[in-house]
Amino acid sequence: MKTLQLELVTPTARLFRGEVRSVAVPAWKGEMGVLPGHAPFLGLLAQGRVTVRIPAKQAGGGPRVLTFKVGGGSVEVLPDHVTIFADSAEPSPSPNP
Repeated sequence: MKTLQLELVTPTARLFRGEVRSVAVPAWKGEMGVLPGHAPFLGLLAQGRVTVRIPAKQAGGGPRVLTFKVGGGSVEVLPDHVTIFADSAEPSPSPNP
C-alpha cells in the first residue's frame, strides 16, 4: 500500500509528522481528499477538520483515524508529501474505524 508523508504545523508547534494513507482537508471551496500520487496543489484552508488515516502497521494492527480542528491556513500537496500550515490547530476526538 502506498503512503505519503504528512506534516501539520502551526506558527508555534508541529502537531503531526509521519506516514499516512490519506488526508482530508477543509479546502476553501470544500473538503479535499489527498491520496499518494496526488497532483501538486497549493491552496487555502477554511476553518474545519483535518482527517488523517494512519497505516495499520503504525497503528498497531488496524487502521487508525486522527482528526485535528484547524482555524484556516494553507496546504501544499506534492505526490508524496503534504504540508499543512494551519493558523491554529488542536487535536480533536475521532472515532477509530
